[in-house]
Amino acid sequence: MGQFHRAAGAIVAPVWQDEYLLTADQLGLVISVIFIVNIVAQGFIGFLLDRIGPRRIISLFLLILAFGTLACTFTSSFTTLILARILLGLGLSVGGVGMYMLLARNFPANQFGYLNGLMVTLGGFGGLLATYPLAVGIARFGWVNVFIGLSVFTAAFAAAVFLVTKKDPVDSPEANGPAPGFLDLIKDGRVRPVLIMSTVIWAPITAITGLWGGPYYKAVHALSLEATGLFQMLFFCATMASGMAYGFIDLWGRFSRYSVILTGALISVTSLAVLAITPDMPLWAANFLLFVMIFAQQFYVPLIAQLRQVVPDAAIGRATSLYTIIAVAAIPTFQTLFGVVIRQTAGLPAEQSYRLGFALMAVMVLTPTLVFAFSKAARQP
Repeated sequence: MGQFHRAAGAIVAPVWQDEYLLTADQLGLVISVIFIVNIVAQGFIGFLLDRIGPRRIISLFLLILAFGTLACTFTSSFTTLILARILLGLGLSVGGVGMYMLLARNFPANQFGYLNGLMVTLGGFGGLLATYPLAVGIARFGWVNVFIGLSVFTAAFAAAVFLVTKKDPVDSPEANGPAPGFLDLIKDGRVRPVLIMSTVIWAPITAITGLWGGPYYKAVHALSLEATGLFQMLFFCATMASGMAYGFIDLWGRFSRYSVILTGALISVTSLAVLAITPDMPLWAANFLLFVMIFAQQFYVPLIAQLRQVVPDAAIGRATSLYTIIAVAAIPTFQTLFGVVIRQTAGLPAEQSYRLGFALMAVMVLTPTLVFAFSKAARQP
C-alpha cells in the first residue's frame, strides 16, 4: 500500500491539477505532504511499535490509511485535499520502520539485505498497480470511484494483516540490552555516511514515479493519462527487478557494499545528467534513461543492510527510524524544489524547464554520493 500511494501521485497529479486548478507549488505540496507527515510521525510510530507490537499497530494504521483514502473523495478545494492527504500520510507512516523491525527481529543479520530486496520487489506490485492500471481505472470509472474501492480494499487488507501476523514479536537476547540514542548514532562514524547517503535513496525515484513523471510526459511528450501510466508501470517493473538484483548481490555477490552503493548512485547521476544536457530528447531515450536511473536507485537495499551491519541489535529500531526520517524528509524536498524550478522557468519551453529540473536532481544526488565516496568509514567489508 505504501508503494501504491507513493506512485499514485504521478497519475492523479494531472487530474487534481485540472480539477482544483492547482499551481505547480500547490501540486507539489499536495503530493509531498504525505511524506512530511511521515517524518513527523516516525518517533511516535517507533514508540508504539516497541510498546504494543507490529501486529496491532500496522493493522491500526492501515485502517487510518483506508479512512484517509476515503477522505480524499470528499474534498472540494486545495485546503481540504491537503487535510485528507495528511490523514493518508499518517496511515502510511508505519510501513518502513515496522517492516525493518520485523526483518531484524525474526531473521539472521546476513539475510537482511536479501530480505529487504525481496520486500522491495513484492512491494513493487503495489507500485505497479498505481501506474497503468490506475490510469485505466481513473479513465473508465473516475478517480473518486477508484479511491472508494481502494479504501474498502485497504480496510480488508488491515484485517488480513491482523489475522496472519505473529501475535508477539520475536526478541533476541541482545535486543533487550541498552540501546544508543539518536545523538549517539549520528555521532557514530560508521553510521554517519549511511545517514548522509540516505538523503538520496527514495527521493529521486519518488520525484519521478510519485509526482513529476506524469506532468513531464503530458507537457513535454503530450502523452495521454493511460500512456503515462504505461510508462510509469515500466518504471515500477524496474524497481521490482532491481530490488531482487541488489538483494542477490548482497547475499551472494563478492563485491563490497561500498562499491555496489557507489556504482548505483553514479549510474543514477549519469542518467539524470544526460537527461539534463540533451535537447529535444526523443521519448524512447528519455524512457530508457529514467528506467536506468530508477533501476540504479535501488542501491538503498545494500545501504540499509550496511546500517544493519554497523549498529548493535539493541539500536535497530532507533537506527532505522533515524534512517527513515532522513530519507523521507528528502522526498518533499526533491518534489518541491523540482516544482519551484518548473514555476520559475514558466516562460521557457516545457522541455527546457524539465531539463533544468533533471539537472538539479543530478546535483542533489551527486553531492552526498561524493561525501560517501571519500568517507573511509563507509568502506565496510
